[in-house]
Order: sequence, then C-alpha cells, then structure tokens
Amino acid sequence: MTDARGLIERFNTAWELGDLATVSALLADDVTYCPNAWDGPAVAVRGRDEVSKVFAGQLGPGAGPALGPIWSAGDRVLCEWRWPPADDGTVLRGLDVYRVREGRIAAKDVYGKITSGQDEVQE
Repeated sequence: MTDARGLIERFNTAWELGDLATVSALLADDVTYCPNAWDGPAVAVRGRDEVSKVFAGQLGPGAGPALGPIWSAGDRVLCEWRWPPADDGTVLRGLDVYRVREGRIAAKDVYGKITSGQDEVQE
C-alpha cells in the first residue's frame, strides 16, 4: 500500500519550491483536478499534461497559500491551506482533498471559502 500522506507531503514540498517536474511526476496519467469556483465556474481538468499546465501558473515559490496540517485515511488525504489576509481583511482558506492510487495522485479537489478576519479560528 502507498503511503498516501507521504506522497502529499512530497507534493506540497515540490509545490512550495515551484518544482513543476516533481509535481507532475506525482500525478497519475488520468488525474482529475477540480478547482474551487471563486474565479468562476469550477471546471474539472483531466490528464497529467493538462493538469500540469494549470498547476504551472499556480505553484510557488513566492506569495501563496500557507499549506497547513495533513490528515490521511487509506487512499484519501486532506490538506488545509490559508492565504494571507487581503487588503480588505478577508481570508481565503480551505481544503484540498486528494485521492491516491498506485502511488500517484489520482484526484485533487479544492474546497475554499472567503471569510472576514474576525471569522478566523485562532490556533
């Protein structure tokens, strides 16, 4: 059985470094990426090449979301993330939900919401 949590930890490290080659290598050939709909309708993207093209414009290094705790159970992994507060004090935060198959990421679904700074739970 694949260490799903370890796979996502490697993925997140590569993401933060802006290492598209490693990010792409961790994706299944038939991966599905379903982003959140904060920029318009959420449209699923399928296939390693197409998903990698989308990710190329999103991954670090630089200003981006802080990737938080990871939880895993079997082939499912959750990762929290949180963007720094915007000029108006709102915060975009959410979860990435991964499905792992045969040692690669088979699906990444993004769920997020925008909250006011006062709505944030303090850790």
